[in-house]
Amino acid sequence: LVASSAGMTARSYARILGANDRIRLGQLGCGAEGGTHIDMVHLGSKHTPVETVAVCDLWSLAREQRAAQVKKLFNLEPQQYQYPEQLLSRKDLDGVMIATADFQHAKLCAQVVRAGKDCYVEKPFANVLEDAKEGRAAVKASKQVVQVGTQYRSEPYHIAVRDIIR
Repeated sequence: LVASSAGMTARSYARILGANDRIRLGQLGCGAEGGTHIDMVHLGSKHTPVETVAVCDLWSLAREQRAAQVKKLFNLEPQQYQYPEQLLSRKDLDGVMIATADFQHAKLCAQVVRAGKDCYVEKPFANVLEDAKEGRAAVKASKQVVQVGTQYRSEPYHIAVRDIIR
């Protein structure tokens, strides 16, 4: 190790991918859509250093199923949480993907960005205007990146249907 690292410059060390260079995500909501999120992260991990490291759901069965999926896809044991506050207290998370019940999306997004994490949140963003306004205000007051789920709109078959209709 000493011989091989002796020729390394500070610039070469900067190219070594370490734990701090990985995007670490938590999954909030572990139903079927949460499983799709984990699949999306795994697909992305082939090109970007990203991994799901934690799962959170009130329902232990769903939580355990997603944890097993993470273990299989990422070869790591994710931390499991019952409550969002537990997940959000982690300092090592870069972002959170939300796939809970629709009425929870905006409120949870607000919690996520207030905790200093980037957020991917499923649509619809809110069912109640007051929740939408609260979520929007929290996002605007933060420096976090937030995306509302529109992944299906950019898939090839939707674009093909659009082109046929046009």
